Amino acid sequence: MASSYRDRTSEFRLLTETLKKIGGGAAAPIQAENAPSTSHESYSRSEFNRKASRIGLGIHETSQKIARLAQLAKKSSMFNDPIVEIQELTALIKNEITALNSALSDLQTIQHMDMADGNYSQDRVVHSNAVCDDLKSKLMGATKHLQDVLTARTENIKAHENRKQIFSKNVSRENPFQHQPKPATEPPPWSNSSNASENLEQASL
Repeated sequence: MASSYRDRTSEFRLLTETLKKIGGGAAAPIQAENAPSTSHESYSRSEFNRKASRIGLGIHETSQKIARLAQLAKKSSMFNDPIVEIQELTALIKNEITALNSALSDLQTIQHMDMADGNYSQDRVVHSNAVCDDLKSKLMGATKHLQDVLTARTENIKAHENRKQIFSKNVSRENPFQHQPKPATEPPPWSNSSNASENLEQASL
């Protein structure tokens, strides 16, 4: 009687390998679908950090220029005032502050767009808010410092003008020949000689 037993070990192994391949193939598309989201999130994070770093560096460099402007304003005197350098540096600082405000606004726009797309985790939201708040605080501080320096500069200019006026008045008082009236010219003695001779003749008569 023939045996009904059949060795199906090879079939089982083949089925197992096939299932593994199918499982691996199914996992690949899922990973591919998640890859764009992960890639976008990574790009968004790096773009945010890169822009924030540039803004922070710009604020630092602008603050150094403001400190230089403050030194020039303090060193200026009545007879030595670097007005051209002060004006050029002031214009440069104002342009930089305007550009930094615009860059900070763009950074916040990127943050809000990513949050709206759901690309931000709660930790990233807290971190990005802290970064933006810190940059805004530093930029506001630099702007306030510039305003204080320009206010002090205006007061110094007024003080210099007052000193010039006082100095001019003192010089005019100390120089008695500056506004001395011209003396009246007296006629020489011989200019009346004819009159004197006539008087003598009349007296002899």
